Amino acid sequence: MTTNSGAPAPERRSVQRREELPPWSELAPWAGRMQDFFEQLWAPVMDDSDFAPGGELRETDDAFTLELDVPGVEKKDITIELSGRRLSVRGTKTTEKEDRGTLHHTTRTSGSFAYEAILPVAVDDKAVTASLSDGVLLVTMPKAGRAKTTHIEIS
Repeated sequence: MTTNSGAPAPERRSVQRREELPPWSELAPWAGRMQDFFEQLWAPVMDDSDFAPGGELRETDDAFTLELDVPGVEKKDITIELSGRRLSVRGTKTTEKEDRGTLHHTTRTSGSFAYEAILPVAVDDKAVTASLSDGVLLVTMPKAGRAKTTHIEIS
């Protein structure tokens, strides 16, 4: 092949392009690990439980509160433990079984349950309180003195 000037045309070579990578692609392996880490901090751990009660773990400037829905569970059947920053709630829900005909379907939960969470900061273990009312377990855990959030004004 020649050009208009009669000189041979330069040979065309295919250009190998480096595969285009999205920004931050080198951090992708770490992103998954960090997400797992943060989920483990806040997500409850469900052991070999029969069911998982619904609930919410909230944080304020002064405390953490846990509300678990445990209708039909008596307080004598619930154990709450705090070890360092690990909160564990375990219990058993039993249902009375009556032989009033053949049971074809049920959506009632029964058996054991467990809820565990690792709190991000220390709490004052001597000030933790728990109450059970209308099927809702409320655990209040005040933050330790050094862990409380302090608002500082800029002068």
